[in-house]
Amino acid sequence: MNIATISIITIISTLFFYMIFLVLGVGGIAKNRRAQGLDQSKGSDN
Repeated sequence: MNIATISIITIISTLFFYMIFLVLGVGGIAKNRRAQGLDQSKGSDN
């Protein structure tokens, strides 16, 4: 493995984990807003 291969693998895996945590974070924010009753557009289910 040369330095180019290691660099490409590192960049791809970094972007992969970034996208995973970005999606999880956005989903968590939406759930939190709904639980607190701040999101009026989707209606509260409490």
